[in-house]
Amino acid sequence: MDGAFILGTARCGSTLVSDILNQHPDILSLSEVFSTAASHALLPGKMNAARFWRGLAEPNPTGMLIGNPDEAPKEFLYGRVENPRHDPWRCPPLLAVALPHLTDRPDDLFDWLGEQVLRQPEQSSAAHYHDAFAALARRMGRTSWVERSGGSMTATRTLARLFPRARFVLLTRDGPDTALSMRDYPATRYAIHMEHRLRRLGLDLLHPDRHYGRARFWPWLERLGSLVPQQPLLDRQPDVAMAGGFWARMIRQGVEEFLHLPEGRRMYLSYEALVREPEAQIARLGRFLTGSAPEGWVAKAARLPQPRPSRAAALPEAERQRLEAACAPGTRALAALQRDHLPFQTGSRFSAKARAPSSWSSEE
Repeated sequence: MDGAFILGTARCGSTLVSDILNQHPDILSLSEVFSTAASHALLPGKMNAARFWRGLAEPNPTGMLIGNPDEAPKEFLYGRVENPRHDPWRCPPLLAVALPHLTDRPDDLFDWLGEQVLRQPEQSSAAHYHDAFAALARRMGRTSWVERSGGSMTATRTLARLFPRARFVLLTRDGPDTALSMRDYPATRYAIHMEHRLRRLGLDLLHPDRHYGRARFWPWLERLGSLVPQQPLLDRQPDVAMAGGFWARMIRQGVEEFLHLPEGRRMYLSYEALVREPEAQIARLGRFLTGSAPEGWVAKAARLPQPRPSRAAALPEAERQRLEAACAPGTRALAALQRDHLPFQTGSRFSAKARAPSSWSSEE
């Protein structure tokens, strides 16, 4: 079964894209599977099914800190479930966002998926994910799946290696506006602070090969960090320059890795283009992912994108200039990417004939 990933920095419009894809009749749209698995998301090596399932089923310190009804009431969908079987403040990562996005009975779907996963053999995490996603897609009557996690741009190299048949959509949004939104959102605010602190210790949260969720030392650091009060990091907004620099580092690294992907496996989409011409961009997205863009889906989904005023433009002049200066390296990388992809922003370059083979394999 074919799979794909939406790559982004977080706060770049990826939730909107997930909602658009969720209406496609053939696509299973999965939200925040990797981000809620936190430090266990993409660990290397083979593992048995029980160990893999623990990463999706057992509450983790990061999830309990930032993924709960108090800190993320809009995005944390399990907090809205009537009569939940699990404590919303200590729920399984997979129940936080992903499964309530698919059904109004997420606990039942969680139990069913656990039974499927625990039958899987010892294999890589990528193979476990692929089997689990494919099982979910079949259960929901879909023929392909697309996963979207905030900050997944950092894992571009890892995902490309682990899922060599997958397709990738890079979604970006204006840097200063994205950075301001990241500064205000608990999960990304926490990531900005942690990246800044860890970098001073010689640890790179965004490293293309040892990023958070990939290297084996992250679960250990996560447990160690949980012994120290973390709430102050959530309560304190980072400086605009710190937020802008974080966005710029993600963009520069992510664009470089994205351009290393085979041309037939990648598509670039800007949030601004999606809002400006939703029907054309949604049709283009559907054709790239599945080879088809049903007219009914395009028409319905095109009502979702709505223009928003720029928050960065409303900042005091001095603060706006500091933010723009911090974002500048990423802005330049993004401008170069957009120039290269300009001829295809409104076209239908990716047709059904350009689809990758449906066979799948993973590499560790």
